[in-house]
Amino acid sequence: MNEERDVRVRVVASDRVGSRDLEALAGLFEATYRDADRRYLERSLATFRFVAIAECDDEVVGFSFGDSVQCPLPRLSDPQSVALAGIACVADTMRKRGLFVRLASEAMQAGGGVEPGRRFLFVGRMAHVVTYRTMARMSPSVVPAAGKTIEPWHREMAVALASLFGVDVDHETFVVRGSGTPVGFPRIAYEATPEEASLFAAVDRSRGDSLLSMCWIPDAPVGW
Repeated sequence: MNEERDVRVRVVASDRVGSRDLEALAGLFEATYRDADRRYLERSLATFRFVAIAECDDEVVGFSFGDSVQCPLPRLSDPQSVALAGIACVADTMRKRGLFVRLASEAMQAGGGVEPGRRFLFVGRMAHVVTYRTMARMSPSVVPAAGKTIEPWHREMAVALASLFGVDVDHETFVVRGSGTPVGFPRIAYEATPEEASLFAAVDRSRGDSLLSMCWIPDAPVGW
């Protein structure tokens, strides 16, 4: 039997997440991150309106916080669709099946801010290279990117988008400074290219930093 078909995804409003679900999410978080800070997971409940939860054989095997809104953005005349990506975890036995993207998409679509066929801006705080690569594969419009000049418009956009997460961002490095303690360190082996390493050079994981990244899907507005 195709194991993927056995996976059930449900989207739960963050303010309706009960203690049983929260314990399951925390358990997966701790299984996929070393020194996982449960407080960060709990803060995500207040930042994002939805969490998509994947289950297989009554076990939580993945989750992703997300949301979407329509709001004004710098230098654009009309309100824009913005998809907000939060922390996501997938059990190691379920990786490389597209579950990460599926969960993120369902959580963001639940926000109602993304319309079929309409351009949207996908934005998230990337804690490490692996999640950044997922975004970079979605569109060549990703910012920041190695070898790509960060324009004034990009910086203005970063500040505006950071406010949607309730955080501040360094508009030079795109680093969101953490709370002072690590969110956690992924239990996954990866090797960053020199170009990727340069993007994350100012990200201090020991204090919970992340890299604010964004890309337009399917394509960027003129001048981006």
